[in-house]
Amino acid sequence: MGSERGGSGTLSTIQQPDNVEAGEKPAWSIGGRNYVLVLLTSVAAINFLDRQILGVLLEPIREEFGLADWVLGLLTGFAFAVFYASLGIPIAALADRFSRRNIIVVCTGIFSVMTAVCGMAQNFWHLFLARVGVGIGEAGTMPASQSMVSNLFPIESRATAMGLLATGGNIGLMLGLLIGGWVNEWWGWRWAFVAAAAPGLLLALTIWLTVKEPKRPHNPAVDPAARPHLVKETLASIAYMARVPSLRWFTAGGALYGLTGYGLYTFMPSYFIRYHDLSTGEAGTVISIMTGVIGAIGTFAGGWFCARLARRHGMHWNGWLPAMAILLSAPFMVTMLLSDNTWLVIGLFVMPGFLSSVYAGPTWAIIQELVAPGRRAMAASVYMLIFNLIALGLGPVFTGTVSSAIQPMVGDQSLRYAMVAVVAISLAGAFAYFMAGRTVTRDLEKLRAQL
Repeated sequence: MGSERGGSGTLSTIQQPDNVEAGEKPAWSIGGRNYVLVLLTSVAAINFLDRQILGVLLEPIREEFGLADWVLGLLTGFAFAVFYASLGIPIAALADRFSRRNIIVVCTGIFSVMTAVCGMAQNFWHLFLARVGVGIGEAGTMPASQSMVSNLFPIESRATAMGLLATGGNIGLMLGLLIGGWVNEWWGWRWAFVAAAAPGLLLALTIWLTVKEPKRPHNPAVDPAARPHLVKETLASIAYMARVPSLRWFTAGGALYGLTGYGLYTFMPSYFIRYHDLSTGEAGTVISIMTGVIGAIGTFAGGWFCARLARRHGMHWNGWLPAMAILLSAPFMVTMLLSDNTWLVIGLFVMPGFLSSVYAGPTWAIIQELVAPGRRAMAASVYMLIFNLIALGLGPVFTGTVSSAIQPMVGDQSLRYAMVAVVAISLAGAFAYFMAGRTVTRDLEKLRAQL
């Protein structure tokens, strides 16, 4: 254990800060690294807005189309996740070779248009196929964004930057819940999808006009001209991540906890509507405050605090801090789900809301450090492939299927108990993060020696 607790000296020798064009400009000028980070965070926010708005609209869609909970889980999870996850790999390979900015612009335009198409669905299958289109568009934005951020920020501040990038998910979830909840009450769920689609098109145009592609650090080991075929490179990246113990553990931790998160938060509006008699607008407002405002604070704080702990005490905190957050959050969430007092439920929601995304910044940052600079987009995409197939693909399906399975025994309380069951999976995620913390410093030292 002693060799795995490397202090700030270990950090400074793992990788040198990247020298990039955007980093030479004033940070807050147009094209500067902070400006670019804000735009990429906005892309992540719109990404999550268009992805998660469906959650607050599940009840009116269920009533109009007559769908069971397991079908809702299929619609919110599988329909989106399979294409979103699988297409991330080839798009990430393109991002490691070509302009990441252009990939982000094109993908943002695609998922925004397909979100508007969701509002035109006339039955379950129309909506299912439209959601597939959203997944196809959203597949390319996050790997390319993480790769750009890793070029723009040195290792000492990269976890903080990744933490801010991760807040886009909280912001997008907040906006999706608010827009979806209230627009549904005013004009119906179809117009909610149209309203969610508009900001993405404007953002894509802004990035196209004001952001330049950052220069990549030169690394002879990953010379683009000498790279193998896409399939071979993808398999090589997966094999490499499978060989590195800490990458295995970080991926398992994120995926298992993500399964819990998506399994819970996809059905959280339905929970408040069914068991606490809130409207879609009221449910969306409550959840948006907890996951959007408080969750964004927790996400950024997790990245910032982890960066400080890593500098002072060692990189193992990238694993141990998420593990602690998961373990602290679980009892609050279980108590909340079983309570019938609405105000008590809202009060208990604060702690899980704050801790729910603490894992994101540290996980994204350390995965970028555990691979060579020229393969960062691919590493992010492999991680997201596994994460999204398990978390986004299976999380809602698991919750919906359990709810439908136990409904004959517990009646209308089935969704509540299904959500409690999914919380237990997060404990396995906490264990994986603890194990990742035990191995990460040694793996970083091996990579430094290879480079």
